[in-house]
Amino acid sequence: MAAFTRLAAVLFMFLALLDSSSAQSRRVLSDSRTSPSGADEAQIKYRLNAWTIGLAGGLLEGAPIRFATEIARVVNDGGNMQVLPIVTRGPTENVNDLLYLRGVDTAIINSDSLEEYKSQVPQIQQRITYLLNLFPSELHIFVRPEVRSLSDLAGKKVNFNTQGTAAAIPAR
Repeated sequence: MAAFTRLAAVLFMFLALLDSSSAQSRRVLSDSRTSPSGADEAQIKYRLNAWTIGLAGGLLEGAPIRFATEIARVVNDGGNMQVLPIVTRGPTENVNDLLYLRGVDTAIINSDSLEEYKSQVPQIQQRITYLLNLFPSELHIFVRPEVRSLSDLAGKKVNFNTQGTAAAIPAR
């Protein structure tokens, strides 16, 4: 599984880097003993940003942010390549973040969320490139003993996790 994770991470980042011009900037903290000249600082800033990618993961309690963190750990190569996992409102909201939020270059998105956005965002297929299927998303339903089937829940209030999480969309 570790080999698959490493391969998926490298492939994911390689494809995302094909358009490194959208990578967002971050501050470079200088050593207080030496202050680089303006030209040197600009070169450092350019070099770091050219290979830095913002990866929208999801909520702190969810699996996608952990996966984004693992991708960053495997792919990060000092100043040569850097992935910054971003805590977001969840994989469903990552579609919005990828489309509109500065600093988000790639995102972990549930495929069913992307299907839902096809009706809401015109020409989304031209705006987002689907790279690869990372992992299956499972939905587990736990109920009290008196509930024997899903139809027993009809008309009752149920909770399918936090809005925007992986479980919230397929549970509707």
